[in-house]
Amino acid sequence: MNKADIKDIQQALNWIRAHAENADSEAKVEILALLNGTSQSVIQMAKKLVEPETKTKIVTRYKDKVIKQKPEISKQDTPPETATDLTVTPYRAIKPQAPISPLANQQPPQ
Repeated sequence: MNKADIKDIQQALNWIRAHAENADSEAKVEILALLNGTSQSVIQMAKKLVEPETKTKIVTRYKDKVIKQKPEISKQDTPPETATDLTVTPYRAIKPQAPISPLANQQPPQ
């Protein structure tokens, strides 16, 4: 705004003030209400001009893909460390063995 615009606004307000002095009380109340509404709209417009524009930034977050891990393969050179690591032998694969005869010094007397 330049000085000429401000001067025009000041003259208009002086004219309104001069006519409000000659008016009755109800007219004065209406004039004040109009001036108040005008000033509120000017204040809102000025606030919008002063406030910086905020830009919203959209952040996309991607879910991590589930990576399937390969089962560990134990080397055949190393023995199993726990009982659960031992291989299971089926019962059909176990063959019965013949009993071992006792040693000569362990035989009962006759």
